[in-house]
Amino acid sequence: MKQLSHAATAVACANIAFIKYWGQHDSQLTLPTNGSISMNLDGCLTETTVQCLPEAVDDSVWLALSGGEEVQAKGRQFERVIQQIERLRQLAGVTERVEVRSRNNFPSDAGIASSAAAFAALTRAAASAFRLELDEAELSRLTRLSGSGSACRSIPAGFVEWYNDGTHAGSYAAQIAPPEHWNLVDIVAVISTEAKHVASTSGHSVATTSPYFSVRLEGIEQRLADVRQGILERDIERLGRASEADAMSMHVIAMTAQPSTMYWLPGTLAVMQAVQRWRAQDNLQSYWTIDAGPNVHVICEAKDAPEVEARLCELDAVQWTIVNGAGPEARLVG
Repeated sequence: MKQLSHAATAVACANIAFIKYWGQHDSQLTLPTNGSISMNLDGCLTETTVQCLPEAVDDSVWLALSGGEEVQAKGRQFERVIQQIERLRQLAGVTERVEVRSRNNFPSDAGIASSAAAFAALTRAAASAFRLELDEAELSRLTRLSGSGSACRSIPAGFVEWYNDGTHAGSYAAQIAPPEHWNLVDIVAVISTEAKHVASTSGHSVATTSPYFSVRLEGIEQRLADVRQGILERDIERLGRASEADAMSMHVIAMTAQPSTMYWLPGTLAVMQAVQRWRAQDNLQSYWTIDAGPNVHVICEAKDAPEVEARLCELDAVQWTIVNGAGPEARLVG
């Protein structure tokens, strides 16, 4: 086994899924029941450093809190990070313990894909620290194995599709279009910064207990096609209507699974209704989507973003907003 003395720092974007990943047919390999499409968010970032420590006897993981203070990860948080480190360590044939330090510039565990950004940054940094030479597809597959499947979509840049043929080799993310292809904006309406009460991994595990699960899958290929075409043709209405329909179908599954989960808060519904009202009454072309959490992502073109953001900030339910364009790939910064 080799020994190293090396550190690497990577930055990765969170991503917002227009077509959602919800449910797994293989939890060990984190293989989804359907494909999905997303956009990287250039304003929601995780920075992670992996430092190889030849003299250390244990791994350590440090997470930065919103105020800047660092806390040492323990329990399941620590285990998930080290499981991914160990996977890469074995692949590289190295023995060193590591110190991992990670920080977000946005709320964690609140439906803004913090785990996607975190595990994409972790995998990119660890691969470099262990001197692994991996192409984008290989890096995406390895990131998927972290248990945060959507993290594989944060590896490529811009607008991304996670392909799904039911095999490890065929389950990876690739770019549909680069960030500069379309000046699309995602405005996160922050309703709550509290950690969601049911983790996404728990939701995936019970998704098939919903009586509507098969109905969702019946429509997924058409929605994937609509979103893909909407991106390629820069058609906000086609993209937006398919995204709203898919988000609603995902949350119906969560609400009707056993046990059921309601991720929405009253403010979530208030934002959804406001966006639809602005569209109907004022022809303001904006569309909502929601991941596993209470916060609402409002999608619009850049020309409409100032008006959409101003209206969101006027809603009592919205604490603040985070404005994102299409973001870059997971990348090394040190």
